[in-house]
Amino acid sequence: MSDLKNKERLDKILSNNGIGTRRDVKHLIRCGKVSVNGVAVFEPEFHADSFSDEICVEGKKLNVEPNAYFMMNKAGGAVCSTKSDRRRTVFEYLSPEDNRMYPGGRLSTVGRLDADTEGLLVITSDGSLIHRVTFPKYEVPKTYLVYLRDVVDDSKKISYEKKLASGIHIAAEGKDGEADCRPAVIEWKDKKLYYTKSGGTPSEVCCLTVTEGKFHEVKRIFKALENEVVYLKRIRINGLFLDETLPEGSYRRLTEDEIRLLDAEEKND
Repeated sequence: MSDLKNKERLDKILSNNGIGTRRDVKHLIRCGKVSVNGVAVFEPEFHADSFSDEICVEGKKLNVEPNAYFMMNKAGGAVCSTKSDRRRTVFEYLSPEDNRMYPGGRLSTVGRLDADTEGLLVITSDGSLIHRVTFPKYEVPKTYLVYLRDVVDDSKKISYEKKLASGIHIAAEGKDGEADCRPAVIEWKDKKLYYTKSGGTPSEVCCLTVTEGKFHEVKRIFKALENEVVYLKRIRINGLFLDETLPEGSYRRLTEDEIRLLDAEEKND
């Protein structure tokens, strides 16, 4: 028999697993279209264990999904919040079937991207995973594709590399005070292979890998180097890379292998 603490109202289980609204599932239950362990149930308040009990809706076994994991290629202009008066939120890009409550909790972003920053965004209901990927002690690497305002000659590139390798000091911004950043790695790219939104060639292109998530960290780093970020796109979190076949604003479910690549737990055991 299931432990009582693991049991929930049947109507809540069904609605949390995408069967319909609470009103819809109550109607299904009262019409005798839901069974638990082979026995029809007519009371929406009936308690069941979604993992140990076999729940069927109209003869079809309920596939309980404890948590959901999505990769999104975040579009510029979208904000990583559940509500916004001025901008479209990343959650508005999700279908109603996916943007719902899960047994593990509500969907949240794994870290945040600024409104004008594009690229890899993971959205999940797995709070433990979010903690492992974002908590500073795990030092999970995140890589960004960066277009810079100013050309950087060879001698300055070496200077940038040295300063970043030793941890650069960044000035305060907003409510975030000045700070010493952890060492970061910069990789210079052939700017002829990249294009701006208008079709031109960027002044300079690089990839920057950081292991923390300070407010506007990448932008503040290059400001400390007396340059400016004009385009920013996250392309990697831990071992997970952005699926470049995803159009801006599109998303898909992560595979089990991709979830393992994202998770910091095994790396830091």
